Amino acid sequence: MKTTAQISVASPGIEKYQNHRRESNKPAIRQRINGISSTHCSAVFSSKSALRSETARPTEPVASRFIRSSRLKCEATSDAAVPAPAKEGISESAAVANVIKGIMGAGCFALPWAYAKTGIIFTTAYMIAANILCLYCVSLMTRAKNIVLEKDPSLISTFDNYSGVAMATIGPVGGVLTQAMVVTCCFGIASAYLVFVASTMLTVLPASMELTQNYLVKVITVIMVFLSWLRNFSGVSLISLMGNIAVCVGMLCVLVYASALPPQLASIPMMNLDGFGQAFGSVAFLFFVHFTMPPVEASMAEPDKFFNACVKAFGFSTLVSAIFGTVGAIYFGPGVSEVVIGMMSGAFVVSGVKLLLCFNLLCTFPLVCRGAFGVLENFMGSMAQSNVAVLAMRTTYVILAATAAICIPSFGKLLGLVGGVSCTCLTMVFPPLMLLLAARREGKSVSLLETLLLAAIIISGLGIAYYSVVA
Repeated sequence: MKTTAQISVASPGIEKYQNHRRESNKPAIRQRINGISSTHCSAVFSSKSALRSETARPTEPVASRFIRSSRLKCEATSDAAVPAPAKEGISESAAVANVIKGIMGAGCFALPWAYAKTGIIFTTAYMIAANILCLYCVSLMTRAKNIVLEKDPSLISTFDNYSGVAMATIGPVGGVLTQAMVVTCCFGIASAYLVFVASTMLTVLPASMELTQNYLVKVITVIMVFLSWLRNFSGVSLISLMGNIAVCVGMLCVLVYASALPPQLASIPMMNLDGFGQAFGSVAFLFFVHFTMPPVEASMAEPDKFFNACVKAFGFSTLVSAIFGTVGAIYFGPGVSEVVIGMMSGAFVVSGVKLLLCFNLLCTFPLVCRGAFGVLENFMGSMAQSNVAVLAMRTTYVILAATAAICIPSFGKLLGLVGGVSCTCLTMVFPPLMLLLAARREGKSVSLLETLLLAAIIISGLGIAYYSVVA
């Protein structure tokens, strides 16, 4: 019969236990194992004679019981000592709300105009197609990020902004191009905001004042210059959040007001391809918001649920936009204004909603342009340390945006340019490039069929951008 000492050498279970103890790098497990060793091992292995005297009890079961109990204690300690860390961040429902907030804004009030331009069926069709494309491009960005993270996990710290994602996936040139596109996009949005506020205020102020839209643009520019100097956004963010509620209230007021008008369905086309160049930009301005998404995804507690959040947000926004655009076009008719809320008059509540929307856009302006200001200040280098130089740059930026608003005094046309060019490139051109170039650089394969699809999306995006300019 084997002695206990011989069993301790020959038994694979003891070897497994000893290896487990040596390889453990967790202090709590090591402490528990050491406690087991000092208490139980000495009792079993210290005296051969004590064990030999128990001739009525076999030696094998004693060692086996020791092995099993020690292994169970180690496993129980390991499970209790290593709880899964919970990452702090926003929930999936909060991410849905943030994406909807990025989509639904002042551009919604141009949807009836877009529906009247290109027709109810055609506009709804390309809106749905645009949203499917948006979701696909979100997945492209995620795949591209995962490819580069496999090689360098530290790059995750740069994924909290769109330019950082582009620089990591496309390269330095991609980062510079996206920064330039973001600056241009914010510039166009600032001009569109000026036109929206000026044209809306023109319908609220008494006609006896004989004011013009361009005059109001100049007055509002002074206010926006001072707003551009803000560095602390805490108060403005709260006001902007309340303003988003005003957008929803404004859309509801438009629908209620429209329901009292006679429908003009017969005068609204079902499909009109000629107006696509102008009208598509309004849709793109709403839904092509991919440059705002990386901060939302980076702030989630479970980033792997971001795509599901986007599906819910885009689906809800598409449904609301389609209903609002269709109803507005049918009841306001083919002559609907580019800012449909400007066609409402009479009630005190209507004027209050208009003023609240204008106030919201003014407060949102510094938040929208914050990204552009950051890019330009980085470009300034050491000059950015001078407050005078920074304020001068921001003032010049706003004045140039106001000049564009005066030269193009049409909210719809500005949305067509911003959405059709900048937003389209940031959604349809750069995400496919992110995946293709990241996969090529890291030696990952993309199927021939998908490569052809991505090339078609890039070419289509460039074509839409060109057509939006010349239309």
